[in-house]
Amino acid sequence: MIVASAPLAIVWHRTDLRLVDNAAVTGAAHAAGGRIVGVCVLPADPYGDVTLSRRRGVDPSSRAAALGAPPGVARSSPRRVAHLLQAVDELCSEWEAAGSTLFVVQGDPGECVPALAAALGVREVHTAPCPAFDERREDAAVERGLAAHGMRLVVHDETTMLAAEDLPFAIDELPDVFSSFRRAVEQSCRVRPPAAVPALARVPEELRARASALADAAMAAPGMAEAMKASDVADPRASFVPHGGRSHGLARIRRWFWETDCIAQYKETRDGLVGADFASRLSPWLALGTISAREVAAEIRRYEGERVSNDSTYWLFFELLWRDYFHFWVRRWQGRAFKATGVLGRTPCGRQDPEAFRRWCEGTTGEPFIDASMRELRVTGQLSNRARQNVASWLARTEGIDWRWGAAWFESQLIDFDVGPNWGNWQYVAGVGNDPRNRTFNVRAQAERYDTDGAYRALWGAG
Repeated sequence: MIVASAPLAIVWHRTDLRLVDNAAVTGAAHAAGGRIVGVCVLPADPYGDVTLSRRRGVDPSSRAAALGAPPGVARSSPRRVAHLLQAVDELCSEWEAAGSTLFVVQGDPGECVPALAAALGVREVHTAPCPAFDERREDAAVERGLAAHGMRLVVHDETTMLAAEDLPFAIDELPDVFSSFRRAVEQSCRVRPPAAVPALARVPEELRARASALADAAMAAPGMAEAMKASDVADPRASFVPHGGRSHGLARIRRWFWETDCIAQYKETRDGLVGADFASRLSPWLALGTISAREVAAEIRRYEGERVSNDSTYWLFFELLWRDYFHFWVRRWQGRAFKATGVLGRTPCGRQDPEAFRRWCEGTTGEPFIDASMRELRVTGQLSNRARQNVASWLARTEGIDWRWGAAWFESQLIDFDVGPNWGNWQYVAGVGNDPRNRTFNVRAQAERYDTDGAYRALWGAG
């Protein structure tokens, strides 16, 4: 039986694991008078095989077989799963502190979300996903399930720093190169300020207890508990070990901006390889949405107003624009973002050599700079921008391996995996994306330039 104080709407979290500056939370609270709860659906099998393309009407196993999926690549590594669970755990605390609760369940969103909505008797489910192909397919499945119960799905089109409706062009007219995008939006767009957490009604204690029990069960499910245990063990070579929770992302902002002033030298340090502070390291929290790009942009502006505004502070904002561009890019191109021929149908590098790919993944190619980078990725789930460009160029350009295999491995391993930036950057490097320039790197020259003393190669050498 639904009591008078029962929730009227659900917020379905995906890559927006926060309450502040969350369009779905704000929209749901407004529509339901603050009587809302949240739900986060953990994958039923996070370690299942990754697939290379998104195609309607084809089941994943058939798709993988037809396309020659990369051998032995799971959708997520235990470290990436642990990072997600850390973020979800803190999100539970945020909902509790706001007086409501978060349901954490495991399974297929198309089944779990409508089932929870029906059990609670809500009117609407609100969400704000990254609008890529798989996410839209999830939307459709949830929408069908809700409609069967007379409920509806409300999708809020705000997952980027710049609102889509503020762009000076339609999404299907997104410029083919980033520089054109940047010039257009810098002239005509403003970054909206982060939205505060709306007031939420307190939910009944029995509902909170029910949500807590479900969350405990989902977080302790097979594979999840093991991932959390694995995350407790950090390699001593790792210079930075992020925790997925929002509070840790905010602490990182405080340290890197205000305690060390590292942002003021960022343009000079951004190509670093060793150490904790050569880059902001905020991408793991941005990827899961535990902090928003607008929050980071607002902090940049505050720093510029209170301390210094220079090329380095602008450069961090510049990189937030790159992130936005790729979010809009994957939204524009949908399934073509994952095709071997890329968004413009160019001839790809497409050799499918399992042994060469295995050596690259394991860091045993025999090229020291590449091997050091791939070992760091496998051990920590992290990799600098400079190293990412080099290992991608090596696989796709030097070895001629199907670039999608590399993109799939990054998706599996990176704790900051973000669908648009990952697949978009791989297309760029492989020469099948919007920008046709040759991005073949001379990795030995790169190593001598950016790892002059060999410290990085020594740190992540064999062993």
